[in-house]
Amino acid sequence: MVSSKTLYTFMQRFVTYGRAYSFLVPQLASVIGSSPLFRDQNCTIAAHAERSMDVAAHVFSASIEEFRDPRTAVSHRTLSYALLDKLAEYANLTPAEVNQIAQAGAWLPKVLEEVREGYAARPDDLGSLVRAIGFHAGAETIGSNECSIINAVFFSEQKKNSFGQFIRRSKVQYPQGVVSPWYWIAIHGTFETRGVEADHSDDALLALNQAIQYSNATEEQIGEWARQGFAHFIDVQMLFFRRVQQELQESVQALAAAS
Repeated sequence: MVSSKTLYTFMQRFVTYGRAYSFLVPQLASVIGSSPLFRDQNCTIAAHAERSMDVAAHVFSASIEEFRDPRTAVSHRTLSYALLDKLAEYANLTPAEVNQIAQAGAWLPKVLEEVREGYAARPDDLGSLVRAIGFHAGAETIGSNECSIINAVFFSEQKKNSFGQFIRRSKVQYPQGVVSPWYWIAIHGTFETRGVEADHSDDALLALNQAIQYSNATEEQIGEWARQGFAHFIDVQMLFFRRVQQELQESVQALAAAS
């Protein structure tokens, strides 16, 4: 088991990384909804044929829980910060130490810029719209797997030790009710349960299917643009985990050298 401070640092980076996705998804949905490029070719009245909001709806669906989780009535971002609060408590970190950790990690802004580029799209550029949907599809397809791994390594395998016991007895009080601090991880998916990301992945694929249905581009061209966006996400995801692993390894080595 990693040290409690290392666990906090990893999760702080993971929460910050996920934060970018939470507000860029509805932004992409808005850009798609404003586009004139998705049209129903079978509509008899050309002026009534625009279907951009139908495509956008399948992207926006992924952001609904971000604003208000249906089970807790709390935003996912607030839930994620509540988890960080408890992890800081478990690690006996002072507010000053927490702020110091948050301000470190000079590599992270570059990764977040890559996320912004992945979601960047222009309403008058079909290729950029589909690439961004492909990036989004990648994020939603992989998202449940990463949370499943985090849940398995940090919680399921540690249920009987001090961390597992700490999480199980810890609760977070909201006006809407009491929630486990680990809920934010579990709700995205575990190896035993289907999380919200699986539904979001299905919707992202529906958005791509409608992009084929409501545009003049060929299915092959839509597929290639989507593949490019998906590949971009994989590159960003690998970059994030590679850099956070490097940071944590360097931190452990520094502590060992100092002792």
